[in-house]
Amino acid sequence: MKKKKGKIIITLLVLIIAIFLIYSVIKYKKSIGEKSETFVVCDKNNKCIIALHIHAEMEIKICGKEIKLPLESGDLRRTHTHKERNLLHFEERLKYDNEKKQIIEKEPITLKDFFNNKEINIKFNSTCIADKCNNDPCGTAPEKVKFYVNDYSNNDFENYVWKDGDKIKIIFGPEGVVV
Repeated sequence: MKKKKGKIIITLLVLIIAIFLIYSVIKYKKSIGEKSETFVVCDKNNKCIIALHIHAEMEIKICGKEIKLPLESGDLRRTHTHKERNLLHFEERLKYDNEKKQIIEKEPITLKDFFNNKEINIKFNSTCIADKCNNDPCGTAPEKVKFYVNDYSNNDFENYVWKDGDKIKIIFGPEGVVV
């Protein structure tokens, strides 16, 4: 009987320690998560820059297969990825019009600039994603490139200037079907 109680106590202790460790790891990972920051600085002549630290999620599916962006890739002074899978990141300063409240220098935060980077090098525009172009088949049916931002269809494709918190989807083929 004592052996049985001892095994139960040891099992409970191991379980409690495991739960504590899992909880600790989750709390730690959340605490080091990157936060978005944006602020504007102007000189006496009202020439301004905006300092951005922004993130966006990106999902790419071709014929139902998810495409993974490379980790830790891209120009660090432009849009790039870090350790998180398919998360765009930008942390730099851009020219800013403080009267109109808009970024003047948008090229570094366009999808074209990101995809054309030599480390990423994925063809993307209104008619193609990677090696698939409009009217190419996925299985037996011809398909086309579809582009969504925050679950809304968007026609800017490669010219889209992404914003903090965007959820970007690029889909070629039937959605949700693996061929």
